[in-house]
Amino acid sequence: MATTPPGPYDAYAFDFDGTLADTAALNHAAVRAALAEHGITVTLAWVAAEPTVTAGQVRRRLALPPTTLPDETFVAAARAHWFAHTDRIRPIAAAAVAARAAADRAPIAVVSANHSDVVRHGLTVVGMGDLPWTVVGRDDVTHTKPAPDAYLHAARIMGVEPARCLAHEDTDEGITAATRAGMRVVDIRHRPWQ
Repeated sequence: MATTPPGPYDAYAFDFDGTLADTAALNHAAVRAALAEHGITVTLAWVAAEPTVTAGQVRRRLALPPTTLPDETFVAAARAHWFAHTDRIRPIAAAAVAARAAADRAPIAVVSANHSDVVRHGLTVVGMGDLPWTVVGRDDVTHTKPAPDAYLHAARIMGVEPARCLAHEDTDEGITAATRAGMRVVDIRHRPWQ
């Protein structure tokens, strides 16, 4: 089982969706449910084709005007579905072990393109809510991944230089964000995490 590589790190950061928790099925279902509430039907394959789904991205992909799929109602419907079905979330065991080991050594953060309250709830569901997380979500920054903003914000809150922080990610966008922030990154897709 893989663990966080040893090193001279003053802090550790973890993505949530796909790194600490397997949320893919629930996230995809939430998007489909939100679209269905607006009378739009898409396939699971269509939703899964994009790593991050916002109302704006969906509108562009479907060539819809904002009035057909308003941000607020899309987000509200997706969140309602997500919170109603959190029993579908599964922890990624090796990442949980790495996070607990990291928490024994240094400050830890979750840096996510998801909303911070969703992440906090998800951490509780997968049994990691007891750890002393700094949580930075999309609602805490102006620009989400692949911009470095969320990782830089997490480093500031933890009081560490980004170069002294090791990030754990599972997407190209997340890796780009952490790298642009000046952090070293573990790409968990290339390690035996699951």
